[in-house]
Formats: sequence, C-alpha cells, structure tokens
Amino acid sequence: MNLQEYQAKTILSERGIRVPAGQVAETPEEATAAAEAIGGDGWVVKAQILAGGRAKGKIKGQELKGGIRSVTNLVNVGTESRSMLGRNLITSQTGTEGLPVTRVYVEQAMQVDNEIALMLVVDEASQDMVLLLSAGGGTGVESSAMENPDSMMRVSVSVEHGVDSESLEVALDQLQLTGSGLDSLRNMIDRMVSIARELDLTLLEINPAGLVGEEYVALDAKFIADDNALYRQPTLVDLDAQDDASSSRRRASRDGFNYIPMHGDIACMTVGAGLSMATLDTLVQFGGRPANFLDLPPDSKVNRVTSALELLLGSPGIRCLLINVFGGGIMRCDTVSDAIQIVNNVRPFRVPVVVRLAGTNADLANRRLREGMPGLALVPHLAEAARLSVQLAESGKTADPQQPESWLRKMMQRAGVTSGEGRD
Repeated sequence: MNLQEYQAKTILSERGIRVPAGQVAETPEEATAAAEAIGGDGWVVKAQILAGGRAKGKIKGQELKGGIRSVTNLVNVGTESRSMLGRNLITSQTGTEGLPVTRVYVEQAMQVDNEIALMLVVDEASQDMVLLLSAGGGTGVESSAMENPDSMMRVSVSVEHGVDSESLEVALDQLQLTGSGLDSLRNMIDRMVSIARELDLTLLEINPAGLVGEEYVALDAKFIADDNALYRQPTLVDLDAQDDASSSRRRASRDGFNYIPMHGDIACMTVGAGLSMATLDTLVQFGGRPANFLDLPPDSKVNRVTSALELLLGSPGIRCLLINVFGGGIMRCDTVSDAIQIVNNVRPFRVPVVVRLAGTNADLANRRLREGMPGLALVPHLAEAARLSVQLAESGKTADPQQPESWLRKMMQRAGVTSGEGRD
C-alpha cells in the first residue's frame, strides 16, 4: 500500500521528524487559503499522485511546467493549482497517459543548505532492512546512483536493534557529511527505523532531506506498507480509504483478487498470477499496452468474476477487453462465461471483447458465449487473442457483443480468427 506525500508527512511530523508546514487542497481556492494560513513569502505547490519524478514531469497539455512549482505570491498559488487540478500529470513512472491530479499539497518554501537522500528498504536477501544514503538527494537520485555507484552508501539495519552505528559513521564520512546538522540527521534516521518497524513499512524514503539551519527537514516522503500487515495497521487503512487513487485497489482487495492498474488501453482478466504475467508479456510483444494486472484466484465464483469485470469496464481509457482463462481443478470456464453474460445483461459491453477459454468445461462455456453473445471474439490460443486485442484496441472503435458489426468481423478475419470460433 502506498501513501500520498501529504499523508506520509503527517505521520513523520507526528513522530518527531520535522517537515515544512503544509496543507492539502482540492480546489484553487483551498490552495490559496492554505498558503495564506501557512504564511511567509514563498510556497511550493505539489501535485499529489502515487508516482515519482513529479518535478521533471509535465501536466498533460502543458509542455513547460511540471508537477512541483515554486511561487512567491498568493495569486500564483491559486493559478498554479488550477492548472494542475483535474488534469493528468505525466512522469517517468506513470506511462504516457499520466495520473489524474485530484489534490495539491501547498507547503512552506524553505532555504536549504544541503540535500541528502535517505531510503530505508527491506532487504530480501538478509530478511532485514537496509539504509541507503546518497549525497545527491532530490530529483534523479536513482540515475545518479547508476552512473556513480559510489555515491550511494549502504548501511545495515536491524529491525530489532536499529542502525549499525559504526557503519553509519563510515557512510557519513565517505559522503563528506560533517559539521552542523549531523546529530539531527542521526536522529532522523533512528526515527525512520522506528516508524518503519511500527507501521510495517517495506519502504520509507525521505528524498530529499534538506539541511535548514542546523536541522534536517523531510522535504519529500514516500511510504510503502506491507499489504499483508494492514490488519494490524488501522491508521494506514484509514488513510488509504481517503485516497481516491486507491479505490480500485481497495475494491479488488475486498473482493478477493489482485489488481494493479498499468495505464494502457487493453484491460485483462486472467486466473493465476503466472498466466496474468504471460498475458501481459504477450500483449507487449504484439505492440499492445496492458491496462492492468488482474489475477483471479482459482476458486473464484461467479460473483467474484462479475466484480472483476465491472471493475475493468469502469476503468477510464479502455479500448479492448481480453479475457484469458485456463480452467483447472476447481476453476471452471463456464463460471467465467456465466459472469460475462450476467455483466453484459446489466450493462452491455461497449468495447471489443476477446475471450480465450481452455480447460475445465471450456466446450460448454464457449458454446454458451457463441449462442448468447455472437459478437464476442472467441479464440483458441493466447497468441491469437493478444494479436487480435491489439488490433481492436488500435482501431479505436467500440462494439456491442449482441450485434456483430462488419468492422469487427473484418478485424478478426484479418487476424485469422472467426467470431465465436472457440476451438480447444
């Protein structure tokens, strides 16, 4: 589970790590009022999305402006907020469509003397934690570390005993961090370890931590919590419930399947994580852009499958739906075909639907779909399904599965399949 920057900073502040004064806003008027309440003569307006690279990103349709902007008067706080809210921010981590900005965070601008990046992460090899430090804090720290590995120092951390103080001092010395602020930095690191342990975090990143006077301040923050430990983290669950960007993931978790949005235009529903990954890889191989990773457990009943389909069909920007299921053991293909027809009866599909069903009860399931929804593209193999899905998504058209259109038949014929084929 990820937290927005403003949520992470609230937790840091409550647990003794200094952060700039700030307030979250959902309208330009709220942003202006926030800056006025914060006071001072300079502010930073930050788009709140669950992705990095905001400073170097750009709002869709605005070539020269990123998602983090410094302003020096109240009028510009509202102006810059208005230009971000309701639009998509595109960064190196979001894909070409970007992510919608529904909130901005307005915070006090601070004069910083030095910056450092601090990243506390779980080390899978040692099954403990490790602290990464880099003197090149801020935007592009990852690329800087790749170009110059010596710029990133590694310090062992025990969840039980904390930071290895001797290794930390060696790292600080090699990064040439001396003088004022070191006690503050050590204290920040100790508190980071305590917070990560208390909240079951797999990542706690403060990048950059800026030296203001003789104290380090968390200028940006990123939290990732272990989903498997959320049952004992009611505070994090409450924060997650406030975040619109997490609504689809929460719904999937509630209904018992794994879902990750991926910003493409081909929605995918599969059963089993391995088949899900193979489906996404095949789409990419044919030039497609998967819209999501969705893994249904093999014991799924009709209600769970319908919930997954409704979630996918409600996602923005979908141009094709690919359903790829291999029924085995307790997973039956007719369960999937029944769910498809139930959803279509309630709200007819308005995008092309490509279905590949194989395994348990595949013959029965394909026959039901052929008879009940003749406009579906039933194909026998994953490669054919992926190729057809990419072609249909690129056509930019929509289809009603009850009324096969000539363009849909032509597209499938071009791909080498026939509507309702469904061979095993």
